[in-house]
Amino acid sequence: MGNIILVIFLVFLWVKFFGEESGCDKYVSKYSCKYVEEKADYDVYYWLKVEDDNPLDDKYIGSTKGLLNCKNVAINYSNIVHERWNERSYICVLKKDGLNMEKHRY
Repeated sequence: MGNIILVIFLVFLWVKFFGEESGCDKYVSKYSCKYVEEKADYDVYYWLKVEDDNPLDDKYIGSTKGLLNCKNVAINYSNIVHERWNERSYICVLKKDGLNMEKHRY
């Protein structure tokens, strides 16, 4: 009986501190940094003329895996529409099980 409790406790610790939902302070995420940076699926949104501060200018431009890829999709889009790159021009929406979970930038 004691061994079963020990195994359950160790599994809990593994999931809590090393699993997919172990948390990441760098991105203020409930998911692990590795998951956020490399494994998560993202919808990519781009704001045309972000300096105008008009939220109606946001546009879905694609989906990708990994946070750096998300930023690269946004940079490529800014080149296509001939807009000067601005770090505020994009947002990556982390998707899990079809739901929008968190927003990030690389």
